Amino acid sequence: MDAANSFSDVSSDSLSSILERWKPVGRSGLMPVLIEAQEAHGWLGPETLTRIANALNVPLSEVYGVADFYAHLYTHPVGKTIVRVCDDVPCYLAGSENIIQAVAKHLQIQPGETSADGAFTLEIVPCLGHCDHAPVLTIGNNVHDEVTAEDLRKLLEK
Repeated sequence: MDAANSFSDVSSDSLSSILERWKPVGRSGLMPVLIEAQEAHGWLGPETLTRIANALNVPLSEVYGVADFYAHLYTHPVGKTIVRVCDDVPCYLAGSENIIQAVAKHLQIQPGETSADGAFTLEIVPCLGHCDHAPVLTIGNNVHDEVTAEDLRKLLEK
């Protein structure tokens, strides 16, 4: 997972720019800073969280608590692209189990794992809000509905 590990703590210049914008609002800027820092570098490493806490004058335990609470914030390395497959009842009944197996086979990883090259992380999620178009998955920020196992190769290679 060397590629994923290199996609970690925010570079000093990038994080400094983010913190400079949000420092004046203090604690109120915590969520936007966490989101922007993760968007810039994929996940929120210990050094990044410490710098955020110091800049916003927020206890480090609170910064970790917020980062750990929200499912879409990561305090561990993840792939550059997150593949989320809905496994809620409508998607399950429409075949999400087959979709999960097909994605896992194509990417050669299991749910919760990151590919060796750091390109993908596969997650199973409870709902993506498109129940009327099940089964649904997201690849990065793109939602794909009524997905079939045959669709996956094209979708994952884009």
